[in-house]
Amino acid sequence: MIAKSAKRMGNFELASHYYMQVGDIMKAAKCLLKLGDLEKIIVFANNARSSEIYVLAANFLQTSDWHNDPNLMKAIINFYSKAKSYHHLAGFYDGCASLEIDEYRDYEKAAAALKEALKFANKATTPDKENRIQQLQQKLFFVEKFVEARNMAETNPQEMLRLCQQLLENPGVENAIRAGDVYAQMVECYYQNRDMNSAYSLINQMQKRGIPLNHYLDQELVINIDTFIISLVG
Repeated sequence: MIAKSAKRMGNFELASHYYMQVGDIMKAAKCLLKLGDLEKIIVFANNARSSEIYVLAANFLQTSDWHNDPNLMKAIINFYSKAKSYHHLAGFYDGCASLEIDEYRDYEKAAAALKEALKFANKATTPDKENRIQQLQQKLFFVEKFVEARNMAETNPQEMLRLCQQLLENPGVENAIRAGDVYAQMVECYYQNRDMNSAYSLINQMQKRGIPLNHYLDQELVINIDTFIISLVG
């Protein structure tokens, strides 16, 4: 009764304490989640030694800025590992891969994260295991293909352009990589080689697909290409 009363009044730390007194660790944990104190949640989960609490804590920690805090990232991985929740670990690493692509355009790190996701997906025992593995394999394939293409930008630009074009023609590619990044890679290649017509054509394709140019291309580059094409028309 004291725990419930404390919870109603918003005193979640006190409520958590009394729920622990009566042995209800799940309600105690949920009260701490409402409190939002990450350190206390980590300490509580470590002391609880319960698979359910490990997963609950790890799920909550993912709502924080874990990517910029190595300790939080370590705690998430540690809790899922202790719980032997391999499907959660696979999902976490898959999320890491998406973040590396969406926020940092780091496809190398994304590939490494997807390999970890696959490793744990193979250990999972969930009903959708095979389908999940197939999805991750396809994502990894596309990500690695784009990494391969980008690495050829200086040594073999023609092959890079060919690989990028192949990626764009695949209907499932945007489930793994951003089409805007592929277009940008090609536009920059044509621009560096002074093939403004091809660069301009790709920019038009981006616009037709609703891809915002300012997210992927340097504004000065776009202006220079537009200026060149206008001068030809003039």
